[in-house]
Amino acid sequence: MEENRRVAVLHWYDDVDDLAQTVTRALTELGYRPFVAHYTSEALEGAHFLFTYAPWGRLQRVAAQLAKTPPQKRPFWVHWSTEDCPDIRLPGWVTVPVGRTLAWLDRWQEAEGLQGRLAHTAPLRWVNRRFHKFRYVGIYHHALNAGLMGLLVEYSKVYADYYNRAGIPARYAQWGLLDNSHRGDLRLERDIDVLWIGTRRTKRRSRLLDKVMGELAAYGKRVLIVDGSGGPVYGEARTLLLNRAKIMLNLLPTWYDSALAYRWPLAAANRALLVTEDSLPHAPEFLPGEHYVAAPASQLTPTILDYLEHPEKREPIVERAYQTVIHGHSIVDSVRQIMHWAEQGRQAVRQAMHPAHNVHQPVHTFTIPYFDVDKNRY
Repeated sequence: MEENRRVAVLHWYDDVDDLAQTVTRALTELGYRPFVAHYTSEALEGAHFLFTYAPWGRLQRVAAQLAKTPPQKRPFWVHWSTEDCPDIRLPGWVTVPVGRTLAWLDRWQEAEGLQGRLAHTAPLRWVNRRFHKFRYVGIYHHALNAGLMGLLVEYSKVYADYYNRAGIPARYAQWGLLDNSHRGDLRLERDIDVLWIGTRRTKRRSRLLDKVMGELAAYGKRVLIVDGSGGPVYGEARTLLLNRAKIMLNLLPTWYDSALAYRWPLAAANRALLVTEDSLPHAPEFLPGEHYVAAPASQLTPTILDYLEHPEKREPIVERAYQTVIHGHSIVDSVRQIMHWAEQGRQAVRQAMHPAHNVHQPVHTFTIPYFDVDKNRY
């Protein structure tokens, strides 16, 4: 297995971000030999796997680089999507053609001659800076069909199902608990009744946030809004806030947004009760009433007041959530599942490229069907 251990993890910013470091640590713990490179890097020689996430940058640049690499030397590309997809009410026959067109225009930026010059004109630059959710659909479609991307993974079950219905094969792997997101029970005084941490992003979320927190404050509750206006709060500072909060509030930028999938582990690991407006089952392993509390947006204030006034209702949910997220739902568990699929996929690719070497070996086909989480727990 030593030959399969080298993994290139690409990052999107000038400095290596926390997620790249976290994925690298997880891969190391699982016995791989990861190294981190910028997404524009061409120094991927020797890597058997290529691991990307988000995307937070020009994913097409990665596809263009792999297209220049001979198939025999091309690493098996795994992409863990942590971006929202287009409005899931739109059918695939709309999103895929629009996305393919945008991805095609985006590929022009890597072209030489007239195409490349056109791609950098103001009108096309304007197009490429917008409609990114559709463009990602097109890039996924192109990269998978061209044999450049071997495995597309979604951190939302809802989004994975959406892509599969649209003809874009995707797996679902839940968003695991980041290793720097908690430090056990700090036993701090829970002097914040309701905490909000995040960015406002849309008018819908901003209005709802001000409404709910304003109503709670009017009832004399201690609320705290950390909306990024004073700079983002991560790591130790975020952990301390969560350990002071009785309730962490989750609100959706759009009706189908996946914020619940990544916000719940933070609250659960720090023993804060997550109260959310009704959300789609992006992470169906975690159930309302069992691991968190959900209510219609119009009922958030009375629901929160009820759980603040009755800690005996709050505490069992908090404890169940804590035990669930601590045991088997870390980022390492997520990466382990992803790399299991990647190993299967790479083996299938190698067998297809060298069939003569496998005449006496059983052939293991690799497909990415609809993923039933209830039958594939890890």
